Amino acid sequence: MSLSTALGQNSQFTGPALPSLNPLRFRTERILSRWPDVVANPPDKDRENLVAMVRERLERDHWEDTKLSLITSAGRALFDEERRERPDLAGLRDFYYRETQASTRTSFLSAIFAIYMDSFDPEADHTLRLSDALSKVKDRLGARWRMLLDAAPEMLSPKTVADAIARKMVSMDNLWTGVQTMGIRSPHAPGLMNAVHLAYLKQIEPHLDTRAEMERLVEWLKPEGREAKTTGAGEAVSALLGHWVNRTPSQDNLRYLTENIIGIYGDPRVQRGGIWSAVPEQRMAVILRWLTGENIRFFLDVVSAVEDSHMWEPRRKFWLGLHNKGRVDAAWVAFSVSAEREAKRRGGGNGTLRFGLQTAGGGRSNTSLLVLKIGRKIVIEGSHSYKVHIFDEADQRAPALYQWQYDCEKIRLIPRSKSKSHVGDWQSWVLEQI
Repeated sequence: MSLSTALGQNSQFTGPALPSLNPLRFRTERILSRWPDVVANPPDKDRENLVAMVRERLERDHWEDTKLSLITSAGRALFDEERRERPDLAGLRDFYYRETQASTRTSFLSAIFAIYMDSFDPEADHTLRLSDALSKVKDRLGARWRMLLDAAPEMLSPKTVADAIARKMVSMDNLWTGVQTMGIRSPHAPGLMNAVHLAYLKQIEPHLDTRAEMERLVEWLKPEGREAKTTGAGEAVSALLGHWVNRTPSQDNLRYLTENIIGIYGDPRVQRGGIWSAVPEQRMAVILRWLTGENIRFFLDVVSAVEDSHMWEPRRKFWLGLHNKGRVDAAWVAFSVSAEREAKRRGGGNGTLRFGLQTAGGGRSNTSLLVLKIGRKIVIEGSHSYKVHIFDEADQRAPALYQWQYDCEKIRLIPRSKSKSHVGDWQSWVLEQI
């Protein structure tokens, strides 16, 4: 007895069950009634067992009392990245291809269509085989999938579908709702939609120096009220930064990109890995350069507000001048407790304006620090008559960037550092040292 025959004879699948009086089951059945193509996504720990259960039934050709939910859940496991190319499961995959062509059950075909989309890889054999099988049963598909095929006739053409949907996205006012209107309920889903995402980036990247395209992409990455996209996010951030490797956006666009990228995906200086591992070094340097400038300006603004000193204007000109010439590779700030209050009043502590604390007490309790990397040197600038200290980066005792706490007194006592008071031509001394 074939699976299709068994499911056709099994009374469990002859029609929708009457609503249960149990409220939870009733809500579940309402969902399944509205979206009959919903496929359970089994936990990793259960996947191998589900596949083994279906393979055992196939080998015995015994399908009595087999639930459709077992077949579809096992299908998800069978076509995931871990199993879809396993030689020992080739026979079971062939079985799913044959059943897809033979089945008249809309719910089964809907599940296979969802598996096709979620496991999509245009170069993979399983994608080509699933698309071929589904292409032969278009007239048996449920209303949702027929609507999707009407909106995107290339849906079952693995070599062209991603570019085709991406071209439609280019003209959409709102990408999230526009994609959903086509019939794709989860625009950030893996598989096909990630291929679409990468194709979309390729099409719009030449235009990402315009604010309108920046905003559309940012809104796609983090739609209002929804989780941020993570798969393909590194490539999206790279595209947003690509135009600015050798030039600088307007200050307004720079601030917009910096605040949104960091706000969505965190600060690459203190958050290692994640989406940032997919951003090429040359483009990573762009966001780090922007963050460096923001940190220097923020430090100077805050300490100027909390310390009444005529020295800050020439310091602002000097350090920002070095940054504007591309001399400063990185910057980080450590505020005193009193300066921290002013920093938070100005919006610091989150996003692009994160900072550490300067913890020394006594006469140095009000000192704040600006930690700079300039070439192979670590430079420490400080408020309240703190000297400029310069260390060789190779010195293991040199202060590291991006720490949450610094003690300016301990820094002052590190052996072999070079230091200079802000008197006379201290700027020339710094330039000689770096």
